[in-house]
Amino acid sequence: MGLAIYLVIFLLSIAVLYYQATKSIPSRLNSDQAPKSRFELVPACASGLPTRADGIDIIFVHGLGSNPDSTWRATKHATRQATTADIPEEAVTDNEQFVNWVSDFLPSDLFRRDVRLFFYNYDSYWKRDAVHTRLTNLGNELLEHIGGIRMSEREQSRSLIFVAHSFGGLVVKRALVQARASRDFGHVAEHAQTIIFLGTPHRGTSFGLWGWLAAKGLQPLGSNPSILADLEYDSFSLHDLHKDFMAVAPDDLRVFNFFEKRPTRILRLWFVRLERFCVHEQSATYEGRNVRNIGLSVDHYGLNKFASKNESYQSILSKLTESIRASARPVKHHYAVPLGRVDTYTERVGLSAELEQKLHIRHEKASVPYAVSVYGLGGVGKSQLALDYAEKHKLDYNPILWIDATDEETVRSSFKICAAELGLTVEGGENQGSIITDAGVRAVLRWLCDRSEADDEWLLIVDNADDVSWGIQKVMPRGNRGRVIITSRDEQSTKLVGGTCESVRVGDMSPPEGRALLLRHLQLDEELAPGGIKDDCDRVVKKLEFLALAIDIAGAYIGSHSPSDKALQRYLADYERHRDELLQMDFFRGLLATEKTVWTVWDTTLEKIAMENKGMQPDILLTFLAHFKGGITRMRCFVWPVLAWKKSRLIWGKRRAKECPLNSNNSFHSLETNGMIFDISRAAVHCSRVDGGWAGVTMHGLVRWRAMLSHRSRPWRQWYMVFVLAACCQNIEEEQPEFRRQLVGHLPDIHGNNGQEREYFLRYQSFIGATIGRIYYDEGRWEEAEKLFVQVMETSKTKLGADHPDTLTSMANLASTFWNQGRLEEAEKLFVQVMETRKTKLGADHPSMLTSMANLASTYRNQGRWEEAEKLEVQVMETRKTKLGADHPSTLTTMANLASTFWNQGRWEEAEKLEVQVMETQKTKLGADHPDTLTSMANLASTFWNQGRWEEAEKLEVQVMETQKTKLGADHPDTLMSMANLAFTWKSQGRHADALALMKNCAQAHQRVLGDEHPYTLKSLATVAKWSS
Repeated sequence: MGLAIYLVIFLLSIAVLYYQATKSIPSRLNSDQAPKSRFELVPACASGLPTRADGIDIIFVHGLGSNPDSTWRATKHATRQATTADIPEEAVTDNEQFVNWVSDFLPSDLFRRDVRLFFYNYDSYWKRDAVHTRLTNLGNELLEHIGGIRMSEREQSRSLIFVAHSFGGLVVKRALVQARASRDFGHVAEHAQTIIFLGTPHRGTSFGLWGWLAAKGLQPLGSNPSILADLEYDSFSLHDLHKDFMAVAPDDLRVFNFFEKRPTRILRLWFVRLERFCVHEQSATYEGRNVRNIGLSVDHYGLNKFASKNESYQSILSKLTESIRASARPVKHHYAVPLGRVDTYTERVGLSAELEQKLHIRHEKASVPYAVSVYGLGGVGKSQLALDYAEKHKLDYNPILWIDATDEETVRSSFKICAAELGLTVEGGENQGSIITDAGVRAVLRWLCDRSEADDEWLLIVDNADDVSWGIQKVMPRGNRGRVIITSRDEQSTKLVGGTCESVRVGDMSPPEGRALLLRHLQLDEELAPGGIKDDCDRVVKKLEFLALAIDIAGAYIGSHSPSDKALQRYLADYERHRDELLQMDFFRGLLATEKTVWTVWDTTLEKIAMENKGMQPDILLTFLAHFKGGITRMRCFVWPVLAWKKSRLIWGKRRAKECPLNSNNSFHSLETNGMIFDISRAAVHCSRVDGGWAGVTMHGLVRWRAMLSHRSRPWRQWYMVFVLAACCQNIEEEQPEFRRQLVGHLPDIHGNNGQEREYFLRYQSFIGATIGRIYYDEGRWEEAEKLFVQVMETSKTKLGADHPDTLTSMANLASTFWNQGRLEEAEKLFVQVMETRKTKLGADHPSMLTSMANLASTYRNQGRWEEAEKLEVQVMETRKTKLGADHPSTLTTMANLASTFWNQGRWEEAEKLEVQVMETQKTKLGADHPDTLTSMANLASTFWNQGRWEEAEKLEVQVMETQKTKLGADHPDTLMSMANLAFTWKSQGRHADALALMKNCAQAHQRVLGDEHPYTLKSLATVAKWSS
C-alpha cells in the first residue's frame, strides 16, 4: 500500500514537473499564440504598385517550427542593434522594436517594378498541437500556392528566386523535384533561376537526433516527431532528396549556399557556455556547376535576421541583385519620334517648367489622366517645346510615340510607324475604309489602353492638331498609364482629350531668348559675343517681332555667312527693303502679323540664296516640296526624278515637259544628285531632318503656306501626280514594303476637289488608277483598291473593249481584290471570264492565260473544290514545265499549289513527291535559307506529320524554326507558326512536357506580338489549356 502511494506521488511529481517545463510551449490552436500570417504566399510589402506580368518573383521560405512573423525579423533594442538572433522564435515583449529586412530594406534597395516579394508561410510547427505532415506534402503545398499567384501564361513565365532558411531549403528542393515531374507545375521548375540557401541542412543537422527525441517526449502534447525523423546527419532520405534535386536542377540554375561561421548558444550558466553548430559547413554546402558557398560570421539564427544593413545583409543583397540582373529580361525602350529638336534649339525655361508641372497634374476622370495642350500661333515653337520634353525624358517613358495630326493620311501613316516600333502585327486585310477601323490605328490604341499599373508609362505627342474637323478626336488614345502632349494653333484643342486637359500657351520669344537663338546660329557665346553684334541681333530679333520660326530661318542664312556683323546688317537692310515693298500690296496688308513676318523672311532669304546659287531655283524646289501630301517628305522619292521625267515627256510631249521641274536638264535634278535638297531647304526655310529607315524632311506649316502661294500659275498638282506615280511604278518593280507604307501618305486624292488632279486623272484614268490601286492592293487596303480597279475596268471596257488585254488585266486585279476580301464567288466569276477570254485571244499556253488558270484554281482550293482545282493546276504545271522549264519559279509555285491540293485530299504520297521536288529545286536555285525554300520545307514536314512520320517531320521543323529565328526573328509570325508545328509533332511523339513548354512559349509570344484577342493567340492558348488538362 505504501509503495503504491509513493509511486502515485512520484508520477504526480513527474506530471507537475512536465507541466511546468512545457506550459510555456505555445499552441497554434490558441489564436493569441498562432502566427499572424496566413498559411499561404504573403506579399512582403504593400507598395500599392503592381509589377510587370513578365518580371521576377522572389519567395522567402522560413525554417522548421517558424513563421514569417519571426523568421526574417530581428530585435532592434533601444540601446543597440542586434546582428545575431539568440532570442527565441516566439513572441517578444512590446517594449522591443523589430526590423524585418525583407519588407523594410529590400523594396528600396532592389527598387524594381518587375520584382514581387513574397513570404511563404507553411505549418511546420512540431512541438504542441502539431499538424502531422511530412516533407513531400510541404513541397506539394508550396507548388499549389505558387500556382495561385502565377495564373496566366505571362505570369507563369516570370523568373523565380527562392531564399530559404534551414529546413525551408529542403522544402524548396522537394518542391522543385516534384515540379519537374508535374504537368501542372512544370513552369515552376522551368523558370527557377536562383536559390539562396541560408543554413540548409543538405546532409542533416547535429541537432536532428536530439530534436526527434524531444518531439517524442512531447507526444502527449500532440507533437509531430515524423517531420524531424529524417534530419539526422547523413540520413538516407536527405541523400536521396539531394540526388533527385541535382538530377532535375537545370545547368543554368544559380545556387548560393550561405553557412554559419559561429556556433549557436544552447546554454550559458555563469562562466559555463554550451555551444554547438546547428548546421555544419559540410552539411550546408556542396559543390556543383553555378554553385557558390559563402560563410557569414553569424550563428544559425543570424543567417536570416538583420537589424541593420550590415556586412551579412549586404552579402545576401549583392547575390539577390546579381541574380535579378541575370534573370531580368532586357526591356527595349521604344522611341518612335522621327523628328528631333533643331540644332539651334534655345530652351525657354519658363515654358519648359510649366509643361513639366502641368504634365504632372492628374485628372482621374479624364480619358488620359495626364494631358497638356500646347497651343499658340504658328511659328512660335510649340513642336520644338514638345520635342525637347520628349528628348529629356527618353528614359522616363516607354514608349514615346509621335503622331502627325496634319490630316487623316498622316495620322494613319504615323500609327503604322508606331505599330511597327511596338512590334504589333497588323493584318493587311484590315487596313481599309475609315481611319477608325484602320488595323494599325486600332492595334496601337488597343495596346496603349491595355497598359496596366504594372507597365511603364507611355507618352504620345499629337503634333500639328490644327484642323480637328476631319475627326482626329476619334483616334485619340485612352488609358490610365498614358500622358499626352497636343500641339495646336487652336486654343480649343484641350477638348480633344475626354475629360479635363491642361494647357500651355506659347507666345513670342522674349528679347533675351530671341537674341540667344540668333547667337547660336552665329556660333557665339552670349557672354563672349561683342557688344555690337549683340545689338545687331537685338535689332534683327525685334524686326522679326520675336517670332521663333522667323528668327530660326533668318539665323540659318546669316550664320552661314561671315563676318557676322556685316551679315546681320546686310540681312536687316534687305529685310526692311522687302518689308517696305510688300506693305504696298493690298493682299499683304490683310495678313496676320506672323504671316507678314514669315513672308518677308521668305523673300529676303530666298533672294539671297538664288543670287549665290545661280540656276538652282530654290524657290521652285521649296514650292514643289510644299505640295507634297503628308507631314514628312521622304528623300527616297527623289531617287527617281529621271523616271518621272520620262513619264511626263511621254504623256505631255516635249514642249510642256520642258516647263516641269522634274526635267533632268534643269536645276531640280542637279539638286538631288548633288545631295543638296536638305541643305538648300534648311538654309532657306524651317525644314527639319527626319531620321529612320527612310530619311526625309518636314516643312513648317507657315512656311508651307507661304510656298504654296508662289508660282501659282504653274500646274503643280499635275507635276506632283506624275512625280508620285513614278515613285509608285518604281516601288512596284522593286517591292520595298517599308517605303511603300511611307509612299501611301503622298498618294494624290484623285477623287477629291482639286481641279488639276481630277482633270489629270480623268485623262489618264487607266494608268493612274491601276498604279495607285496596285499600291493600295499591296498595302492590303482592299476597299480603296477595289474602288480604283472597278473604275479602271469600266473605263477600259468602254474605251478599249471587253477583250482588250488591259481590260482583262484590270478584271484580274479586281478578282484578286475580291479573293483577298473572302468574296470568292465574285472572284471566281471574274477569273473564269478572264481565263476564257485569254484562252480565245492568246491561246491556252500563253503566260497570262496560265496565270488566270492558276488564280481560278486558287479560288477553287479556298472553296474546297479540290477536284476542279487539281484539274486546272495539273494543266498549268505541265504547260509551264514545257514552256518555262521544271525549275522556273512559276512552275515551282504551281507544283506547290498542286501539292497543297493533294494534301487537302489526304493524298499524302502524291503531295510528298511534289513537295520534295519543289524543296530540292529551291534549295539549289534560291538557297536553303530562302523564305520560299523554308515554306516548302514546312509543307513537306506537314505531310510527314500527317503520315505519322514524326522524326522526319521534327527534323525539318527544327531546321525551319531555327533558320527563321535567325532570318526573321524569334517573334516573327512565321517563326511562331513553325514553333507551333514543332510542338504538335512533339506532342504526337509523346514528348508532352516539351510540347507543352514550347506551345506555352508560342502562346506568350502571340500575346506579346499579336495581342490577346488575335485568332492565333486564342488558338495557341486553347491548345495550351487542352494539353494542360
